[in-house]
Amino acid sequence: MSKIFKNTLPYLIGKSYVVWSFRQYYDKIIVQGLENIPENEPVIFAPNHLNALMDALAILSLPPFKQVKVYLSRADLFKLPKPIVSFIRFAKLMPAFRIRDGYENLTKNKASFDEADEVLLHNAAICIMPEGDQGTERKIRPLVKGIFRIAFSAQQKLPEGKSVHILPVGIDLGDFMRFGQHLIINIGKPIRVADYLDNYLENPAVATNAIKQKLQSDLEDLALHLGSEKYYECFATAVEAANTPMIHALALENNTLNRFLARKKTGKLLMSLEKEEPEVLELLDSVCKEYKLGLQKVKINNDLLEKPIPSTFKSLINCFNILLSFILALPGIILNGFPFILSSQTPKILKIEFKGFYSSVFYGSGIVLFPLFYFLQSLLFTLTLSLPWWYLIILIPVHFFTGKLSFHLYRIVKSAYSNLKLYSVSKRQPKELKRLQKLRQQITETLISKAF
Repeated sequence: MSKIFKNTLPYLIGKSYVVWSFRQYYDKIIVQGLENIPENEPVIFAPNHLNALMDALAILSLPPFKQVKVYLSRADLFKLPKPIVSFIRFAKLMPAFRIRDGYENLTKNKASFDEADEVLLHNAAICIMPEGDQGTERKIRPLVKGIFRIAFSAQQKLPEGKSVHILPVGIDLGDFMRFGQHLIINIGKPIRVADYLDNYLENPAVATNAIKQKLQSDLEDLALHLGSEKYYECFATAVEAANTPMIHALALENNTLNRFLARKKTGKLLMSLEKEEPEVLELLDSVCKEYKLGLQKVKINNDLLEKPIPSTFKSLINCFNILLSFILALPGIILNGFPFILSSQTPKILKIEFKGFYSSVFYGSGIVLFPLFYFLQSLLFTLTLSLPWWYLIILIPVHFFTGKLSFHLYRIVKSAYSNLKLYSVSKRQPKELKRLQKLRQQITETLISKAF
């Protein structure tokens, strides 16, 4: 059996498909800081952890393609049937035991940590989620110590002049569940473990705490960190309500990356207000609660309030766009409908309640179901219509591209329907709509006045 840090041809073929399909799952993937990835040096990728498998695949998708990336994963995965465990090992996962797995199992980490040392000493990369667990709140949770134990253990075995690098990575997801949203991978400056080694040899606890604080701080800078227990919902509402006005105030172009940067700036401002001006934040909290409840009441989202209210003529055009788009999307819906519905129901079938797992399950089931159904349906058409076998080569991609077209048309339908909703609210509840616009303006004016 080959070492876990060695590439094999089957692994590289599998990785090519997984990375390609992962990129299809997102509408837009933006990577910042590629120049920060050390070359020919031992690296530990340390991303924030929002979304189970998708965070790991975000790291896997980073260049260079042939760089081996080994993952520390939940130990309970290795209790599954042997064929599954063999596949997990093939995918370059190693078990990490936590307290919840039982104190008696913690000693088993030694084997994984020793293997992690071997990976790093061969200039391969390891990916460890330093928060130790995941959550759907957009904040960096307290870090666990396993990543630093591995880093210092490997560093002591390296020759002088070489260093293990801990690479902080901030991941931002447009949505935790929905397909076709954005993914931002924000890579920070590497932390040289060698710089902490002398202190570690004198006092391991002090050195570990120092490097831990550095990584925590870097991750908070790289990701959207809404680090409040009391006012988290207020923070989440405010960063969205003020997003576009904050972009304008920063004189930035209104694009996906700048919207993320503006949300980060707003998040830092809110955390500062919680510490320094709690009375302002208390007032803002009450406005945000009222604003959020108002949006739920009229069943529209914050983005709609940024749009001008459509005229009656424009609303008729939107109705026509919905009908035309639906007709054009029908072939793609028919060819892709069954695997799409089946994959979307997989979390319910598996009785998964935590929403942070949903997109991982959608993706995982989709990369199996879609190609399987594409092949079976294409084979059925070929046999039914007595077509030459090579028509399969044409029909399988047709499934994929009609599916992509249908999703594009779905977005047109969704946008047109949202505009109709806004038109309806403006006619049925004009006073409520004006009240929401005033509340949003109050949120944005408060924040921008404190930011500049």
